[in-house]
Amino acid sequence: THMQRTALSIAVLSLSLVTAAAQAQVKADGLWHGGIAIGGAASSGNTSSRTLSAAADAVNATADDKTTLFGLASYGRSKIEGVNTTTADLLRVGGRYDFNLTDLIFAFGGADAETNKSGGVKNRYNINGGVGYKLIRTDDTSWDLFAGIAYSDTKFTDNTSRSGASALLGEESAHKISDTTTFKQRLVAYPGGGEVGTRATFDAGLATAITGGWTLNTGLSVRYASKVPVDTKKTDTLLTFGFGYKF
Repeated sequence: THMQRTALSIAVLSLSLVTAAAQAQVKADGLWHGGIAIGGAASSGNTSSRTLSAAADAVNATADDKTTLFGLASYGRSKIEGVNTTTADLLRVGGRYDFNLTDLIFAFGGADAETNKSGGVKNRYNINGGVGYKLIRTDDTSWDLFAGIAYSDTKFTDNTSRSGASALLGEESAHKISDTTTFKQRLVAYPGGGEVGTRATFDAGLATAITGGWTLNTGLSVRYASKVPVDTKKTDTLLTFGFGYKF
């Protein structure tokens, strides 16, 4: 149902934004930096439910290149009027490699895979590549523009499938608002034709250090897809909160 997909999306986005704080200030020291988050929730009474989630990311950057890896898992069950329902069943892994062609221009290539049966996706594979431009680089702000091509292959739980290529256009930035607070945003559009359709994503996150390596995170996410399975809305908008730990 739409409510179940919304609950799954909130859990996924919360963990994604939790680890985003670890990437806000990337150190080009050749060492791995990142974040990890593990969360859960349980309720009982008229409605009982439980959710377990985990997310991790790691970034290794030098003066010449940058490698980013990520993983995300979420599982949830609910019981309403004696009926058990799986509300979250997600596993996603992927990565991206950036290589600096000049001080301002970089090339990138990435890939990811996921399964999300509760959301109607049996499996999905994506690859993409292109070039980017470092529009702004200061102590407090970084802003990149990028473009390229992407190819996706998706099999849905209703035994239908969609695959094909699309363009990729995007921008992303990170802003150090204070010594403890960082704001990040990313907008990506995938204009495609035929059965693939057009997709667009927007994510924004505000991360504030609270103690040690722990952070408090607030995020906004908007997702759009012109071609979706039956009973799935084309646009989702979510506001989330969470905690994270960076290393």
